[in-house]
Amino acid sequence: MTSLVALDLETTGTDPTRDAIIEIGVVRFNGPRVEETWSTLVNPGRPIPPAITQLTGINDLMVRDAPPIHAVLPRLESFVGDSVVVGHNIGFDLGFLRRQRALTLVEAVDTYELAAILMPSASRYNLGSLGQLLGIPLPNSHRALDDARLTHAVYHRLYEKALSLPIEIVQELVGLSESLDWMGYWFFSEVLRQRAREGIQARQVPRPSRGWFQTADSEWMARPLELRTPAPVALDIDEAAALLEPGGVFSQYMSGFEYRSEQVAMLRAVAQALSEGYHLLVEAGTGTGKSFAYLIPAALWAWKNGRRVVISTNTITLQEQLIKKDIPDLLAALGLEIRATVMKGRGNYLCPRRLEALRQRGPQSVEELRILGKILVWLWEGGSGDRNEITLHGPVEREVWQRLSAEDEECKAETCLKRTGGACPFYRSRQAALASHLVVVNHALLLADVVAGNRVIPDYEALIVDEAHHLEEATTNALSYRVTREDLARMLRELGGTSSGILGHLLVQLRGILRPSDFAAVNREMQVLTDLAFQVEQGLVQFFNALEMFLEYEREGQPVGMYGQQVRLLPANRHQPAWEAVELAWGAVHERLVALLARSEQLTRALGEVLGLTPEELEDALGTLNGVLRRLNEADHYLTTLVSQPDPAYVYWVETTGSNISRVALQIAPIHIGTLMEKYLWNEKRSVVLTSATLTTQGNFDYLRSRLNAYTADELALDSPFDYQNSTLLYVVNDIPEPNGGGDYQRKVEQTLVRLAKATGGRMLVLFTSYAQLRRTSEAITARLLEADIQVYEQGEGASSNLLLESFRESERAVLLGTRAFWEGVDIPGEALSVLVIVRLPFDVPSDPIVAARAETFDDPFNEYQLPEAILRFRQGFGRLIRTQTDRGAVVILDRRVITKGYGKAFLDSLPQCTMRIASMQELPAAVVRWLNL
Repeated sequence: MTSLVALDLETTGTDPTRDAIIEIGVVRFNGPRVEETWSTLVNPGRPIPPAITQLTGINDLMVRDAPPIHAVLPRLESFVGDSVVVGHNIGFDLGFLRRQRALTLVEAVDTYELAAILMPSASRYNLGSLGQLLGIPLPNSHRALDDARLTHAVYHRLYEKALSLPIEIVQELVGLSESLDWMGYWFFSEVLRQRAREGIQARQVPRPSRGWFQTADSEWMARPLELRTPAPVALDIDEAAALLEPGGVFSQYMSGFEYRSEQVAMLRAVAQALSEGYHLLVEAGTGTGKSFAYLIPAALWAWKNGRRVVISTNTITLQEQLIKKDIPDLLAALGLEIRATVMKGRGNYLCPRRLEALRQRGPQSVEELRILGKILVWLWEGGSGDRNEITLHGPVEREVWQRLSAEDEECKAETCLKRTGGACPFYRSRQAALASHLVVVNHALLLADVVAGNRVIPDYEALIVDEAHHLEEATTNALSYRVTREDLARMLRELGGTSSGILGHLLVQLRGILRPSDFAAVNREMQVLTDLAFQVEQGLVQFFNALEMFLEYEREGQPVGMYGQQVRLLPANRHQPAWEAVELAWGAVHERLVALLARSEQLTRALGEVLGLTPEELEDALGTLNGVLRRLNEADHYLTTLVSQPDPAYVYWVETTGSNISRVALQIAPIHIGTLMEKYLWNEKRSVVLTSATLTTQGNFDYLRSRLNAYTADELALDSPFDYQNSTLLYVVNDIPEPNGGGDYQRKVEQTLVRLAKATGGRMLVLFTSYAQLRRTSEAITARLLEADIQVYEQGEGASSNLLLESFRESERAVLLGTRAFWEGVDIPGEALSVLVIVRLPFDVPSDPIVAARAETFDDPFNEYQLPEAILRFRQGFGRLIRTQTDRGAVVILDRRVITKGYGKAFLDSLPQCTMRIASMQELPAAVVRWLNL
């Protein structure tokens, strides 16, 4: 085996043009054996940022007498020689070195690329996580030599994994990557050479139909649910409630089961709503146990009547909890043969036909190759075809997946069955749902599906919506439309022309099928389509240039700020000359695009008539073409309404992030979804139950009713069984400046957080309403808390929330700074979280286009809309602290408007009865320490 060199650098930042190398570590290895190591600190000629010192432990004193980079590069190049260089995200390291004109011609292997393919279901691909997943007892210390050693160990484990793959997969990866500049090519070529030396003969590459996907072999999937009675039969509510009573079935089945009167009350209310066929709103405080309170009556009613109940959640976490834990426990306790499944949108399932087409055509980019390799390994390992089983990073990988998904409305069940023999994951999912009593979906799919005519979710009469406080936002997102210049350019590239894209691929296939005269006619038409597509592409350049000029006009010639620009389209700015130029530019694009779509559709119809029964390969190509045309047609429709035919039921806006005009996006969203809820759910379904820990504001359901048109639903509000009076200190700081106090307020926030964190030893979650304030605060407090051995974790752009939470839980002394994503769904029971700080009341930004448009529909926008929304989020934030009966902690509010403004009382009244104290910043640390008995 050839000797390789593992390389790692530590740097002052991530930009090779501005930052510098501070440490180099290299390891020469051959298989598992280390042959030689070398490392050196490097003087960067500039101060090392505190965050880098915090990460690596390398400070200015340590590098003061170290050699400069130019002095150590000869030794590095001598060490590497002509060896292949291995690194994790090696492009980053080589970027710094090539900036110094070093290692410019080396062959490189990226362990990230290898892991992304060989470990398709790994939750994270950073070096430390891979080391843990692969059972490597080496630290990820963020020191160069340690990380180079770990990189070597990861490489060797991945090499062993690759040797166990079927040789057909290795051959395919090597063959498909020959034309791409991919930092995995050398590795898989080496694996193939090793396998060839073993004397294994290559066989035909297996195809992902039968034998790759799990086929529909369950008997119950073959028989749809059958009605037991002509009309639904009511439940015996006392009998159902007895299951949760002391001495009932659940207390016998589940160890540690606790009787909760609130849980039984909710079960009775849900059972009655299902039995009598009416709608219900249930607020069940934290700790009620609402999952079983609705699952028990739902399961019993579905089983007794042979009817389906759909359960909708907002998060994957709750979805998985229901289908993997709660429902199995329920069925085991009840001893009933109730069938349950998860149903997701088409885009969540892999399409075997589209996967096969990509394998035949070959990937056109590294991202396509990476996803293809990941999928092949995943399927070989027994993957089901559900995208949630694999890890996708970034918009490009997700876009590649979308092209391979079952998001194809043209593919009907009969066609799918004919092509795949029932192996298609979406087809199996649909069959399972047809045969299930309980079908678990998410909010995004729920209303989008009913509006589209139930193309995914089978018919149902009863619906239970958990996490219902998210229903409006999730439905708004599902029914919104967003498009960028890149999206449109990608669609046109996918369409292609006579020598590229799906049109070019189709033309190649038709050459061997059509008569010469027919092929010549098709070729001429393809040339016309190619010309039209080029004209559309050129027109889009003018269109987005006009949008840029419009945005510049709106900001009066000033540069785009750090946080971008949003411009809501209103009658006033639609009459400006700058917008008239946008309309003219779009008019030209629209004219050409309509012609392109019309002629493309005529071509596909003509081909269908000429070809009659087409080969499956050609049928797939035509299906792909129809999919691209459908997306272009959708873009044309939405952009035409946005530019010149606005619907008053929608809000339209243009936005850009930073100063890069290519990041301009056009967005459309419904202003009010209540009418859709009323039309498709309240009026159509026999019983709809909405539940959450936070549905009321100021003690009533009025706001939720108005947002969701839930005027006919009954209601039930249940308190939490937790003893907040004895478990929770609510501390309101009364002498801090108000948030509009500018710099003085911010300084006081920073000082207060530092003093409080030092007093409590961390264990603190701090909730912000803006990422900008979070960043300012993090920069100000990190170094000061690090001196006290308290780690600061901050939510960042692209940072994994789960990774941050895991790191926080595992740290004995840490502070976690979070924005909107952390106001809810965060579950950190026990002493890992003892202090929750709410920096500012969570009002929406009034200028946000959707917020502004919705505010205009109220007579008193602040009290009728903005205040209730902020209270719901405030209650969710408060709920992060106490997660179990034994938790104890303090909630600190650094926004004194809760006591100085008239509306402040509404926030405090929305919380359960806690031990409350209103006092100064100075007294805060000692008060919290006393409460926590520290």
